[in-house]
Amino acid sequence: MAKIAIVAGEASGDLIASQLMLEINKRFKDVEYVGVGGPMMNVNGLNSFFDYKILSVHGYADALKSIVKLLISRRNLIKYLVNERPDIYIGIDAPDFNFFIEKTLKKRKVRVFHYVSPSVWAWRKKRIYLMKDYMNHLFLVFPHEVKIFKAIKLPSTYVGHPLASIIPLKPNVPLSREKIGIKDNHFVISILPGSRSSEVKWHLDIMLRSALIIQGQLKNALFIIPCNNKENFEKINNSINNYSTLNIRPIIGHSHDVINASDFVIVASGTATLEVALFKKPMLIIYKTSWLSWQILRRMKLIPWIGLPNILLNKLISPELIQRRVNPEEIAKEALKIINNKKYKQMIKKEFTDLHKTLIRNTSTLILDVLKKYIK
Repeated sequence: MAKIAIVAGEASGDLIASQLMLEINKRFKDVEYVGVGGPMMNVNGLNSFFDYKILSVHGYADALKSIVKLLISRRNLIKYLVNERPDIYIGIDAPDFNFFIEKTLKKRKVRVFHYVSPSVWAWRKKRIYLMKDYMNHLFLVFPHEVKIFKAIKLPSTYVGHPLASIIPLKPNVPLSREKIGIKDNHFVISILPGSRSSEVKWHLDIMLRSALIIQGQLKNALFIIPCNNKENFEKINNSINNYSTLNIRPIIGHSHDVINASDFVIVASGTATLEVALFKKPMLIIYKTSWLSWQILRRMKLIPWIGLPNILLNKLISPELIQRRVNPEEIAKEALKIINNKKYKQMIKKEFTDLHKTLIRNTSTLILDVLKKYIK
């Protein structure tokens, strides 16, 4: 029986890892999984060593507050994995947590793979020169990364982004609206504050206050918030209770149907911005964090944008509001500007369709072609 160690640290990693595990299970029998992950990974055979929410921190301040718990969790996980002696290790994103584990296991002759490169092209660029010590092979999800890792001779494979294969090039909007019970006379605006509790804390109230302003200008507006778990649903529902005049609905799950059913999206920076782009929706990207985290980030030499669609297209196609500009008045102003611009909507549909095509590959097959010799 093959034993695969696999670790993911947040909702997007849980989704990506679960898709890979599903394909592994189709091709190989009696595979045992050990490691850390979320509910979707658990469905595909992982009994998570600890609750993966421990790894879902937002910004440097939250990471510092959680540093002791994170270090203890990582130390215990390494002991567990060393004892389990897996055939291979697959780290899904979460480089600050995964890299030390990968380095340790690689020294112990475990074959190490990393899926989703850290954004070395955006910040902390020196990490790239250490990565050869951490892993045997890297699976890349963005085409521009190929040249970067070829230059340092780290074995890597461009496998496309798994979301690009999951989300159809021409999504069925009426079907999604039907699934979540939306009538045609509504102008649907989805609000995506982030999957982590800390992101919800920083973004949600400001988003709700901006929604009130937008609703004053757009009488048929319906706001929907997809919640990735019951805990976030309860927090969000409690916040919504303070906005009795707002036409808003929280929904557990169905995040893709919510995005697809939307006419416009207000979204926190992260993987969700790419999901919105793959559904070809106009969006406003926001990002707010603690004062300390922001002071650290602003002193780094970052690329000009924070939203993945803007980074991948190498231009500011979806407006971004960061830190002080994340306030109800500016969010509402920018949102209404986009909503009322029909030419802009047509333009981004083409841009996002072209982007989608560049990210589609037979992802699981490409990964399994590399892994199959190590899965006994």
